Amino acid sequence: MTGPPGRRRTPSRLVRALALALGLALAVGPAAPAHAVPARPAAEAAGDPARADTVVCGSELHPALAKRLGARIASVVGSRDGAVAVGVSAFGGDLLCGYRATREFDAASVGKVVVLGALLRTTMDQGRPLTREEHRLATAMITVSDNDATVRLRDELGRARIQRFLDRAGLTRTRLDPGDAVGLMRITALDQLRLLRTLTEGDGVLGAPQRGYARRLMASVAEDQRWGVPAGAPPGARVYVKNGWLPHGDTDVWRVNSVGAFDGTPAGPYRLVVLTDGNAGMRYGIDTVQAVARTVHTTLNTPDAPELGATRPRSADQAR
Repeated sequence: MTGPPGRRRTPSRLVRALALALGLALAVGPAAPAHAVPARPAAEAAGDPARADTVVCGSELHPALAKRLGARIASVVGSRDGAVAVGVSAFGGDLLCGYRATREFDAASVGKVVVLGALLRTTMDQGRPLTREEHRLATAMITVSDNDATVRLRDELGRARIQRFLDRAGLTRTRLDPGDAVGLMRITALDQLRLLRTLTEGDGVLGAPQRGYARRLMASVAEDQRWGVPAGAPPGARVYVKNGWLPHGDTDVWRVNSVGAFDGTPAGPYRLVVLTDGNAGMRYGIDTVQAVARTVHTTLNTPDAPELGATRPRSADQAR
């Protein structure tokens, strides 16, 4: 049975929906069409099990749009070198799309969003607002990706509080670095979709004031760091973003990650995650992320897509 527009899926259903690393079909209920699209030509993938990945998209309310989005993402990631993972959640979770969504990547500076979430949850648990110094450090950590501010907050929070936030938010596939390096935290596209929901839309982990604070910081990222998933976003969209970029030692091989949430678009609110590794230079990684992002934004917001005539969900805070 098709549910009402805008209904939200539980985290466990999201896990089943994006269990792509196990090669499972998209599971969003018996009535939900699932479309698996090879990311590379079948003949090429057949000789290499590591390349036998598919982009899997599904939607009960927008099946044709999901199929089109899956095919377009597959075309992009299939043309790029290096490792790529993608996660998309739109229409209140009705449309879910992923590629290698449970594969682990080094977080780079995307891990700073986890620190922000842990800080905000800690202040809730202690029944207090942020101190002036915490606000200063959090602002620097997110808006200009300041590493010193991140280390200060990480050390003040401690490993146990950060892990407690991960547990509370259901980020079961996110692993803290044994040496507590935020950039070497291991993350997945699936967990990053959950984290974005926690920080921008709400799932009970953070209160509305804390989510509003997180959105304000992620909307205020310095202009020279607003590349990545915002590329191709519709004019006038509200964009909440955090990027990460980190070379492997003294090489020119880079991890480049970008996560973001979008509101005020023709398609309503949605979330997008692109994680990459093994890039021949930072620029190559950025180009990969932005090629995926433009494809997702264009496909979700295409005016002549008949599926977009359905009622769109409001954001979680707008609905309250």
